[in-house]
Amino acid sequence: MDKHTRGNLFGNLKLSKKFLLMYIFGIILPLVITDVFLIRSIYEAELKKQAFTRENAIDSYANYFDNLLKNDASVASAFDLNKSLNSFINALYESPYDYYHAYNTTIENSFFTTFADYNRDRIVIYSNNRTMLNGNYFHPLSEAEDEVWYTKYMESGVNEAFYAYYDYEPVMRSFDQKRFIYIRRMTNTKSAVDKLVTIEHKNWRISEDLSEILVDCAMFVCCDDYIIYSNKYPNTDYQSLQDKAAKKTYMTVKEYPMYGNTLTVYAFTEDLTITNVISNNIPVILLLIIVTLIIPILLMKILERSITERISILGKAFGEGDNDIFQPIKEIKGSDEISALMHNYNRIVGINSELTNTIYKDKLREREIDIARKNAELLALQSQINPHFLFNALESIRMHSILKGETETAEMVQKLAVMQRQNVEWHDDAVTIEEEEGFIDAYLQLQSYRFGERISFDIDIDDECKHILIPKLTLVTFVENACVHGIESKSSQGWIFVRVYKKEDDLVIEVEDTGDGMDEEDAAALQERMNNVTIDTIKKAKHVGILNACLRIKMMFRDQAKFAIESEKGIGMSVIITIPSEMITTST
Repeated sequence: MDKHTRGNLFGNLKLSKKFLLMYIFGIILPLVITDVFLIRSIYEAELKKQAFTRENAIDSYANYFDNLLKNDASVASAFDLNKSLNSFINALYESPYDYYHAYNTTIENSFFTTFADYNRDRIVIYSNNRTMLNGNYFHPLSEAEDEVWYTKYMESGVNEAFYAYYDYEPVMRSFDQKRFIYIRRMTNTKSAVDKLVTIEHKNWRISEDLSEILVDCAMFVCCDDYIIYSNKYPNTDYQSLQDKAAKKTYMTVKEYPMYGNTLTVYAFTEDLTITNVISNNIPVILLLIIVTLIIPILLMKILERSITERISILGKAFGEGDNDIFQPIKEIKGSDEISALMHNYNRIVGINSELTNTIYKDKLREREIDIARKNAELLALQSQINPHFLFNALESIRMHSILKGETETAEMVQKLAVMQRQNVEWHDDAVTIEEEEGFIDAYLQLQSYRFGERISFDIDIDDECKHILIPKLTLVTFVENACVHGIESKSSQGWIFVRVYKKEDDLVIEVEDTGDGMDEEDAAALQERMNNVTIDTIKKAKHVGILNACLRIKMMFRDQAKFAIESEKGIGMSVIITIPSEMITTST
């Protein structure tokens, strides 16, 4: 099928059928495939969970037997290290009375009975000392020779071991036929007497302890070919267990070598199928179907209706137009692209294209004229301020020459040159606050020649503010005003302070003097003029220095700068300029 044929095929289909194809191939099939993979992931997670459960169950059982045998080994070791107990067993007694006396003395004065009776079912020490009487904790070694455990122990050649088995004819008929026994040879003291200590546990007590370990699988604990314990199938024999293990898939087996023998633990979980996974996770599967299938399909259906209905309305509106006259759409729902298209259609219907073009050109022309006027006004302001500073600086030099002669004229001219050079360079009206600080310092140094000790000054500018851009020669204008109208009219010593800092991220500029100050009404009037200055205001004013600086600051910072005056007659005056942080630009 070529490109042209495919284009005609899809181009001839209605929008509803296109959405149907999109549902099937763009949503339903991908989501079904995704759900299959998700269910598969859940299945694999269940497999891992079962394996983890089996591992934990096996480790719990193994830890139980490990702790049990470690405890037995500790008790047997304590018996082996007990000197009085070994002396009692190694001694040869002349009469039963001597043995009985030694027995009472040894047992009463030792920890033997405490260990023997604590959580153990039977502790016996076997020896070949024929002078000892048979009974209670001590038995002749010949009595053990017919036991199953003794035969296995002697054949193994190890020093300590444990065994589990089913003894059909135990020596002690009162004891359980199911046997779990720990054996250790007592070799700590050299003697001709051979000694063995055995610790036996009743099988029902082991079963009772293991039943308290909560596991979620079928468990078997084996030693050699004997099943010590099973939590779910107590009557299973060893061969049946092997047959079950050969067929069972979901099984974990671990072997634990312990004390000359091996403990084998089996854990079985139920066969896991997809059906089991689904039945065990019905809430999750239902939520998965709702989230990944039902909700997306319903949402796509709603979106389809929203699109097709409005496109039909728009199509009818275009179709109803005769003789190039179109009727506007009366009701527009929504705020998406289709709604915007309908609104645009109504706008096109209501507006003549030629009139729109004319209005656009007029607005563009007015904007160009406004930009040109602003540039012209800025140049006028810049040219206006140059002689203002020049005349004041020259006046300072003149007054100094009259009062003191001309010995320091060269230094004054050097300060004047710094300011004059900046006056004539108007290629860039914006300078950094750090550069403006140089102009202020030059100007105040120049005024120091004029006023002598009558003037002192301090410039304090935070480092984070030094690279912020401001209009050139605006701060020095406020400093000049402080000198001329503040310090000059005061006979005593005066101070000028210039501070620039950040306050809540806004830029704050303060110029303070300790001159004569202004009364409250005059200060309020000046503040009003500074905050509402315009080109027309400057054209009508006689003294334009401060207002010029204020206007240039307001123009640079888009009329967002605020001016405040704090003044007290006879004390001094402070001008505070606040510029919002979002209006600030830097040189870097």
